[in-house]
Amino acid sequence: MKHGMGFLRTLGAFMALLVALAALPTHAAEPQTDAANRALAWLVGQQGDDGSIGGDAGATADAVTAMVAMGVDPDGVLKNGNSPVSYLGAQAATYAAKSVGGAGKLTLAVIAAGKDPSNFGGVNLINMLQKSYNSATGQYGPTTTDHVFALLALASAGQTVPPAAVAALEKLQLADGGWSYDGTVATGSDTNTTALAVQALKATSGGSAALPKAQAYLLSQQNADGGFPYSKTSPFGSDSDANSTAYVIQALVALGVDPATLKQGANTPLTALLALQNTSGAFRYQTAIPDDNIFATEQAIPALLLKSFPLKTAVSVRLWLPLLSDMRAISGALKPIIVP
Repeated sequence: MKHGMGFLRTLGAFMALLVALAALPTHAAEPQTDAANRALAWLVGQQGDDGSIGGDAGATADAVTAMVAMGVDPDGVLKNGNSPVSYLGAQAATYAAKSVGGAGKLTLAVIAAGKDPSNFGGVNLINMLQKSYNSATGQYGPTTTDHVFALLALASAGQTVPPAAVAALEKLQLADGGWSYDGTVATGSDTNTTALAVQALKATSGGSAALPKAQAYLLSQQNADGGFPYSKTSPFGSDSDANSTAYVIQALVALGVDPATLKQGANTPLTALLALQNTSGAFRYQTAIPDDNIFATEQAIPALLLKSFPLKTAVSVRLWLPLLSDMRAISGALKPIIVP
């Protein structure tokens, strides 16, 4: 028994070491980490009395994802006794019913926060997503955006995704290698949908014949400042924006490409994204639109930390405390972490 307790203590110490290492942003350079910290501090300052960030469920779901990417427990971010997670719980039924993509985004945030997506706010989000599957088309929901968020969410939940659903996403790829948000050729490819499609394919199939062409499309959209627009053919202009640049960085990370190597002169996607951070810590959408932007800030944080979707469940180290009862010396360092 004495030897058994010694083994447990050794195992506990080893697990604690793994926890401490996993909590560190080992892949992000210091300027990026500092920028992400400043961005998150600003973001938390936008919290409303109801616990929301930005006053709606979509923005709050993105905020939860950003918090978890930084290793922050969103349950502990409180305003008037409410957290972003409790707000999402109150909004779950209404928000998830609006669109399959919304249900998928919410599921990603719920899983990242360490909550049960099969019973969140009285809603079975997994069941909702599965019911949206059309076996005739292989799609979850009517649009590509719906489909990719559903695939990412189901992959994050450890659900089996039908091969036909992966094939359906591959078939939606356009001739230039990108994807359009609604799945039509007329709309044209955009970097945001393409970046999400890349991450969905990596999460559900590991590899796909569609990925090299997708990577080529994304690289073709890089601007001289190192950043990325929504689309170079967009009628609204082709200036780089924080949201698109962040999403592309995440897709590149999923593809195993170091964004720092994609240079336009001295500019890279990371320097372009950092250049869009305001003195407040928030990110602006574009250089010409200087206002602090919640969505740009939320989406920049995971990208700065070089983390692609889906983030895995936030696992509380408190689950190990029965095993680590002798290790009170490290208790102050224990906090939720992201399991890679």
